[in-house]
Amino acid sequence: MPLNERKIISIILEECKRVPQRSNGYRAVIIDSLSDIIQHKVQGTNIQQRINDKIRAAGQFLAETRGHTHEAEIEK
Repeated sequence: MPLNERKIISIILEECKRVPQRSNGYRAVIIDSLSDIIQHKVQGTNIQQRINDKIRAAGQFLAETRGHTHEAEIEK
């Protein structure tokens, strides 16, 4: 991997640390998703479909974890 691609990846990962932790584990899901997207870019797979899949999965994770948190708060 060329040096400038490594720099871009390191910048992206640093910026991920600034993403609000909207639910427990959300930031890790975002980092995992971006890592997977970058890996598929290198392999030359259909990147747009992979991005769509990862964004949908991260949104589903957030909806599920926030939904459970919200339900727990209502029960209190």
